[in-house]
Amino acid sequence: MKKALFILSFFPFVLLAQEIQWANKVLKYSSDLGGKQNSVKRILGKPDAFPQGGPSANAWVAKDALGNGYVEVEFEKLQEVRQIAIFENLNAGCITRIMVGVGDGKYHTVARKNHNWKEQSYGIKQKTNTDRRYYFNKKRRKTDEAPNVDFNADVAYFLLEKPEKVKAIKVEFNFGLKPGQKQIDAIGISDSEEPINASIKLINGFELLKPEALIYGSTANESLGYPFLVDHTLFYYGNDYATNVRKGYVYNLQTKTSEPISNKVEGASHFTVVQGFLPGTKKLLIGYEENYTSAQRTGYSFFKEENGVYKLEGRLNVTAFSNYSEYIDCYVIPDGGRVLFGIESDMTQGGNDLYTSTPKDDGSYGYLQNMGKAINTAGDEISPFLLSDNKTLLFASNGYSGYGDFDIYVTTRLDDTWKNWSEPKNLGAAVNGQSFDLNPHYDEKTETLYYVTFREGKSSIQKVKIPLKSLTEN
Repeated sequence: MKKALFILSFFPFVLLAQEIQWANKVLKYSSDLGGKQNSVKRILGKPDAFPQGGPSANAWVAKDALGNGYVEVEFEKLQEVRQIAIFENLNAGCITRIMVGVGDGKYHTVARKNHNWKEQSYGIKQKTNTDRRYYFNKKRRKTDEAPNVDFNADVAYFLLEKPEKVKAIKVEFNFGLKPGQKQIDAIGISDSEEPINASIKLINGFELLKPEALIYGSTANESLGYPFLVDHTLFYYGNDYATNVRKGYVYNLQTKTSEPISNKVEGASHFTVVQGFLPGTKKLLIGYEENYTSAQRTGYSFFKEENGVYKLEGRLNVTAFSNYSEYIDCYVIPDGGRVLFGIESDMTQGGNDLYTSTPKDDGSYGYLQNMGKAINTAGDEISPFLLSDNKTLLFASNGYSGYGDFDIYVTTRLDDTWKNWSEPKNLGAAVNGQSFDLNPHYDEKTETLYYVTFREGKSSIQKVKIPLKSLTEN
């Protein structure tokens, strides 16, 4: 990913301690897509998509992808500024002017892009009437879809000619200068010439992790998922996209052999996804694939072990349950005292969020509670797995800075509201690749993480040793 540097007066970069602020309030803006995803408020705070860049629900998208736009943002406090950094997720290069002020509504220009008026912009050449608008993944009447033109992510750095006090910034754009969709991830300021860089928050010891493949898909088209360990038995799921055949499997870690889940679960032709085990009552929580798209039913049922075979006991019912997503993830803690979901409901922060529910006297579970903005983003949070301390949570998300599409993160619950969590930490590049990494399951006895990954077009279940303290320390 290249980086653009606009210097009004050149000075060599000097490595000094930086005071960095990220925009924390939107004052004015030209337009956005509305709703929670890609709203103008997604420009606030540190970058969510960088350093990898690319499409993100956590970035600002203007309604007119090929016209002019602007945004005015304010920072928490007045600061001496030497550098301004603007993080552009898609098709960068549309910044035309930057103005700064001290928070009194007055601005003066510190950077301007010279425009070659002999060469019309992409937007001018493409537009034929004022009704035509370009949207990012939105369906509207009288719309055309702008081409992606790859990602072309970039960070535009601007050095002020001399340091000055700044509390607010106005940035103007001509989105027609570049073809394709546009996203702005973040705006930062610094008192130093050292480039402001986006970083990924990582667990301690991430560089020592050495994952190894445990199970590969039986065919190139088979996607694996949902590893769940019970004693020395690893349940998992396989979906062959070519034949549309979905199966559950049981893998013996001692003999390293697999068998159909139907050998262990009575009537398991459809019940394929194990996502919970209650050792006290010897019950498995298993997903029923045909109910996954039902808005009112969870799609999960409890199976009780009898003479080595698990038999259907009853459905997992949740009061006023609703799910607008075509996917659902679930996890019940070992004592049955709480169930976690990865779904999309009326309370979502964006896409799929993490929710929790507690049992009622009749054996069903109560109303869903969103687990809060500290963990749920405008993107998707899925695959919850809670450690035995009932505080340390593993999950997958595409809403944080990471290495690929979905990465695996860990966070710690800070109080009993189940809404306040520590800043999630990424498990590192050894675990998280450029594609999908999800469905974490951690065995505390052996300090081993099992998870699903997609690498080089192949699906596999991986395992990796991760010290428990690396996950539980804030």
